[in-house]
Amino acid sequence: MLFFIAAYSFAQAPATQISNIGSGLSSMEIQNNEFTIAPNPAKNKLNIKLLNTSEDLKLEVFDVLGKRIYKGLITKLESSIDVSNWKSGVYLVRITDDTVTHTKRFIKQ
Repeated sequence: MLFFIAAYSFAQAPATQISNIGSGLSSMEIQNNEFTIAPNPAKNKLNIKLLNTSEDLKLEVFDVLGKRIYKGLITKLESSIDVSNWKSGVYLVRITDDTVTHTKRFIKQ
């Protein structure tokens, strides 16, 4: 769930509006310890380490607007993604098996 805040001023009384933009990622998905990502912030390479797995997992990376910019499979406990050509900003790493989705944020410098 992403929130954008926009401030407007009419005459001399400022007003604030909060818009809730859905990205398909719930706050419960973001709070987990099933995998780690490092370094965070990342400059050239993002390392992903799973605590355990018995199957191939779907890996997706989204920008903060919800656009998927990377899609792949994780087939081992430790993997890495080359992020050297990505724009600086905040990204969401989402790992999915048949039933569960885990999501974490990272910053690209």
